[in-house]
Parts: sequence; structure tokens; C-alpha cells
Amino acid sequence: MSNSQKYIKVISILDIVFGAIGLIVGILGATGGFIVAGGGTGADVAATDAAGFGIAMILVAIASIASIITGVLGMRAAKDASKIGPVFILAAISLVISVLDAIMSIAGGKFDTSCLFSLIGSALMMWCANNVKKQNQG
Repeated sequence: MSNSQKYIKVISILDIVFGAIGLIVGILGATGGFIVAGGGTGADVAATDAAGFGIAMILVAIASIASIITGVLGMRAAKDASKIGPVFILAAISLVISVLDAIMSIAGGKFDTSCLFSLIGSALMMWCANNVKKQNQG
């Protein structure tokens, strides 16, 4: 097992763990947001904000599912380097999304550590997947 495969294994474990946490947060947040929005409080602004929060939490849940899938595929590729293709593709997609997220965060004046970790993790996963891909070809 190459160093890149070891790194992919570690990153994959982190993807699965944080993906599971994000999925739980997303589901609970979406449920809470939609309950508040549907509560008929009479405040249209609060209901609209709560519905928007619920939709945002659904997106968090979807992103978390993608993270879990990437982690599972990464674990598989860490054991068998010939299965690195899907990991490379998902890492590239994740990197593009992370870069867009960073740009939007900076433009909004709020670049936090979660955005930074997402960017670094995506870049590292793609770099390691590319190294494993090159090793298989050469």
C-alpha cells in the first residue's frame, strides 16, 4: 500500500465520520426548520426564514451523503488501487464545490474553518487519488 493509499484511507474515514455527523445535523435541522415554518406562527418572515433554513439543511444532508459515498469508495480504493477512478472523479467534483463555497464565503465576508478544512480535504483527496491513478498507469 502506497503512502497515497494510506492518506486516502485516513481521509475516507474522516469523510465517513463527518458525513454521518452532517447527515444527522441536516436531517434534524431540516425537520426543525419545516416544523417551525409550518407552525402557523403568523409571522410570515419567520416562517419563510425557517423554510429557507430547512431547505439549506436538506442540502447539507445531500452533501453529507455524497461525503459518505466518497469515503466508502475511498476505503475500497485504499485496498485495491485499480478502483481509484470513481474516487478521483468525486474528489474533483468536491474540490470544485469547495472552491465555489470558499469564493462565496469570502464574498459574503465569512470565511470560516469548516470551509478551509473542506477545501484542504478535497484538494488532498484529489492529489492522492491522482498519485494512485498515475501509479496504476505507470
